[in-house]
Amino acid sequence: VTPWNYPMMMAVWKWAPAIAAGNTVVLKPSTTTPASTVWMAELMAEFLPAGVMNVVCGDRHAGKAMIEHSVPQMVSITGSVRAGMEVATSAAKDVKRVHLELGGKAPVVVFNDADLEAAAEGIAIAGLFNAGQDCTAGTRVLVQEGVYDKFVALLAHQAKNVITVGSPEEDVFMGPLNSAAHFDRVKELVDRTPAHAKIQAGGNPISRPGYFFAPTIISDLRQDDELIQEEIFGPVITVQKFSTEEQALTMANDCRFALSASVWTKDHGTAMRMTKGFDFGVCWINTHMPFVAEMPHGGFKHSGYGKDLSGYGFEDYTRIKHVMSNINM
Repeated sequence: VTPWNYPMMMAVWKWAPAIAAGNTVVLKPSTTTPASTVWMAELMAEFLPAGVMNVVCGDRHAGKAMIEHSVPQMVSITGSVRAGMEVATSAAKDVKRVHLELGGKAPVVVFNDADLEAAAEGIAIAGLFNAGQDCTAGTRVLVQEGVYDKFVALLAHQAKNVITVGSPEEDVFMGPLNSAAHFDRVKELVDRTPAHAKIQAGGNPISRPGYFFAPTIISDLRQDDELIQEEIFGPVITVQKFSTEEQALTMANDCRFALSASVWTKDHGTAMRMTKGFDFGVCWINTHMPFVAEMPHGGFKHSGYGKDLSGYGFEDYTRIKHVMSNINM
């Protein structure tokens, strides 16, 4: 079951290891992005035997029927926490194995000694890439108090003056949100920004056809604020202040999502302590979001379980059988 934010790439992350392990696949794309999946399956049909790659289009009810059918023995989904819980519930009725790659709320911890200009540029890219519609997006920034004001200004500059927005055929960095419903959700979350916080950049729709929302930076948020605890999945980066390394780690881990995190510092000891303490499945140092196929991708807690990519992802699509023979018979 694949999502709409990267409909082809996420599908490949599922079917490639499954087919390589000797399985056949039934793939259900999102209702908002089925065309690319069907086109991909048509291309694959030129090379694969009939029945190896199958596509079922439809809403959540079609997905439920597919998962609860007696034939599939393993279910893998990349999607929201709600969708993952529904998939796990349906799969449990027939004791099927489940792989859940769900939401994220990645903390990005910036220490006083970090290269602030490089960090601001890298974090703006990591938080606003694909209009923030990425479960690993670096959208929850924690900045040490000594450089807080300077870093907020640098990040706001990136959002206002560097990140360009437009349609895919234009020379831009960021495109629109996926749908009217998702646009409304992002706007409603930003509209509920608490009075103690400050919108440093954006915070509003862009007046042009389509579901465009301005790159947004919101500072001075508190740990229990909705914008800190809930996945926005839009071009919105939040910023909080911390004083000590211990406080930064506590704030970073204080979230039900546990997919990815990053730390920005010139001190390797600090970086090692932070990545060891991060309760997140994917961690970066002085960067955020690069992936290589050799390394596993997956999270903990409400971000799910199981791995995409790497040998660990391949193993998710295999079963272990024990066969012993008495060679004296």
